[in-house]
Amino acid sequence: MSQKVRIDGVKHVGASVFLGVDHCGNPRWTRNPERIMVWLCDGWRSRFNQRREQRPRSTPVKDDVTGEITDWTEEPLGGPDILPLMSDSQARTSCLWMAGIPSAILASTNRIENTEWFAGLKRKKTSGGRVPGFKSRHRGLGFVCWRNASKTGNALFHQTGRKSGVVVITGMNPTGWVKPGEKAHWRIVIHVRVSQPIRSYTSVHVDWTHRMLVFVNMPLPLPRTENGEVGIDRGCVHTLALSDGTFMDMPKPSKAELKRLKHLQRKMSRQDRVNEARGGRIAKFESKRRRKTLSEFNALNSRIIRRRNDWIEKTTTSLAKADILVAMEDLDVKAMTKRPKPRPDPAKPGQYLHNGARAKAGLNRSILSNNWSRLMTRFKDKMDANGGRLVLVPAAYTSQACHKCGHVAKGNRESQAVFKCVRCGYRANADINAAKNILGRALIQTGGGTA
Repeated sequence: MSQKVRIDGVKHVGASVFLGVDHCGNPRWTRNPERIMVWLCDGWRSRFNQRREQRPRSTPVKDDVTGEITDWTEEPLGGPDILPLMSDSQARTSCLWMAGIPSAILASTNRIENTEWFAGLKRKKTSGGRVPGFKSRHRGLGFVCWRNASKTGNALFHQTGRKSGVVVITGMNPTGWVKPGEKAHWRIVIHVRVSQPIRSYTSVHVDWTHRMLVFVNMPLPLPRTENGEVGIDRGCVHTLALSDGTFMDMPKPSKAELKRLKHLQRKMSRQDRVNEARGGRIAKFESKRRRKTLSEFNALNSRIIRRRNDWIEKTTTSLAKADILVAMEDLDVKAMTKRPKPRPDPAKPGQYLHNGARAKAGLNRSILSNNWSRLMTRFKDKMDANGGRLVLVPAAYTSQACHKCGHVAKGNRESQAVFKCVRCGYRANADINAAKNILGRALIQTGGGTA
C-alpha cells in the first residue's frame, strides 16, 4: 500500500550542508534546497550502485587458441577487480562528498537494491530480458528515506493545513567539516499537497524528477469478524486440514496444463541438444525458436503460480478474519525437502544403492508445490496485522497421538488417511486428528485452555 502526493516546494533550515571538497581541497557548503535535494539523490544512487556492482553475473571463458567458449564463470557486475563492499561509515570516510548524507537514506539502499535485484531476475526468467543493471542519473533523480520516529527522527510528516503538510528530513555535518560560526544540524522541509489523511508509513520515496513523494504505508489491519481458535495441519493430499473438520485444497494444474508443460520441456531439451551440436553451449541462448518455447513455458507456468498464490492470499485472509489464534506445526521445510545423498554399492563398483531417492524426490515436489513456507509466512503477517496470534508448536507425534486419550503409538495410523487409536478405539481422519492435537498443544502453550 502506498500514497502518492505532489511536492509543492522545499526549504532549508539550519546549518549550511557540507557537500565535500573541490579539486583544490577546499570545503564546499550550500544552503540552496534544490542543490541539496540533487545531492541527496546522487548519494543514494551512488550507494545503490556500490551494492549492485557486487552482484554476480555469468561470463564465458573462451579458449585462447580457438576462441570457443569452454566454460562459464561468475564475476561481479563491477568487474573482476572490484573491491569488497564498504560499510556506510567506510563509504562516508572514503567519499567525503557522501559524509553528510543521513544514515536513514544510505541504509535504505540495502533493502531496495536486494528487492529490485531478485524481482529483476524473476522478470528475466519469466518474460525475458537482461540482468538488472545500474541506476543512471539520466533516467531520473530520487531517493528513499526510512521513517525514524526518534527525537531527531527522519522522514516525519506533519499536517500543516487541511490539504497541506511537510515531510522533514534531518541531517548533520560530519565532525571537522562544520562551517565556522554555524551549528552542525540541518533540515530539509519538503512541502507536499495531501488530499486524504496519511496512514502509518515505513518510508518515503522521493521522485525529484517529477516532483512526487510516495508514502509506503503499513499494511491495513484485517477486520476480524469472529474470535475463533483453529489448529491447522499442512499435508500433501489435503493442503490444509482444520481442527473443525474442514479440508482446504490448493488448486492444482489441470491434466492439459501438465501435459503441455511436459511437452514444452521436452521440446526445449531437443532444441538445446540441436543448438549445442551446431554452435556450442552459447548457441541455445541465441536461438529464436528456443526463446519462443521458453516464453510459452514461462507464461503457462506463471499462470499456475499466480492461481496458487491467489488461493493462498484468499485462504489466509479468511482464516485470519475468523480466528484470533491460529496454531501450526513448527516445520523446517528446507531440511525436510533435502535430497538424500547416494551411497556407493560395495559389491558393484561405480553403482549406487537404492536409498529411496525417487520416492523422496516425489515427496519433496509435493511439499514444495503446496507452499508450506509461504502459507506460514502469510498467516504470520495477517495475524500480526489484525492483533491475532500465530502459535507454532512442536511437530513430534502430532500424527500418532490420540486426541481423545492422548495415547501415542505408531500403530494408531492404519493408513495415510485413517487414524484408529489402539487403546480407546477413537477413529477419525488422520489429518483432522493431527490438527486437533496441534490446537490442544497451542492452548496449553499459551495458557488458553487444556488439550
